[in-house]
Amino acid sequence: MINIFHSVVIKLRALKDGIYDFYPVQKIHSFFLGLIRESDEQMSKQLHDEHKEKSFTVSSFLGKDIGRSIEIQKGGYYFIRLTILDEEVFNAMMSSLLEKNVLRGNVRIGNIDYSITEIFFDNESSKWASHISAEDLLKSSYTSNLIGLRFYTPTLFRSGDLHCKQPIPEKVFTSLFKKFNRYSEEKIDEDIKKRFKNITIHEKKTQSRRVTLRNFYLEGFIGDVTFKVPEQDKQLIRVANTLADFAFYAGVGYKTTMGLGQVQRIPVE
Repeated sequence: MINIFHSVVIKLRALKDGIYDFYPVQKIHSFFLGLIRESDEQMSKQLHDEHKEKSFTVSSFLGKDIGRSIEIQKGGYYFIRLTILDEEVFNAMMSSLLEKNVLRGNVRIGNIDYSITEIFFDNESSKWASHISAEDLLKSSYTSNLIGLRFYTPTLFRSGDLHCKQPIPEKVFTSLFKKFNRYSEEKIDEDIKKRFKNITIHEKKTQSRRVTLRNFYLEGFIGDVTFKVPEQDKQLIRVANTLADFAFYAGVGYKTTMGLGQVQRIPVE
């Protein structure tokens, strides 16, 4: 089975007023697992318990400041994003989503009810929606050794009990490499990982940002980073560009299932 990577945006209409005076991604994460549970209870439990690179990410409410309370107004429209790297998980999610959409069933995120008004699958509908196969990603036509990424939500890397809060190139591309090789039917040569340390930062405009999860906070970086791959290493340039495109679906770093590490590729001037 050919695996397709998906980024789906869901448009929600609030059915009552409310406020999230906490980081709402935890509730959106629960909403996602609830969708899976309705289709396949065992799959939902497996996704919850899994400790390796997980096959999905969730966002907070798109366009809302994750560091502030979010006021929800009855009748207002709100958007969330779910990305899926595994076709079976995607099918389970869509089975529940489409049933709710067609039957006009309500969904609950935290203590606020919504109706699903639209589901976007491609970037003609939303810049955050798209889909692509691993095969097409590997056919990337990018040849530039300069790669720009915009980190929209706090991004960090975990090593044991320590957290790295800087866009270290080796960590960025290793994070993407592990997920790609886990969920792609076509693998990237393991030996190339050793050369990620040769990628450097050409330019960065970043700042620190933190989010609070339950009774603790995580701090990472947001902003724009341009990475530079050695010009003479054509294979590394190709792989790094493929992984940069993959970042849109996979997220980067720690806690991507809680809305961290949301990334898009940007042009390099």
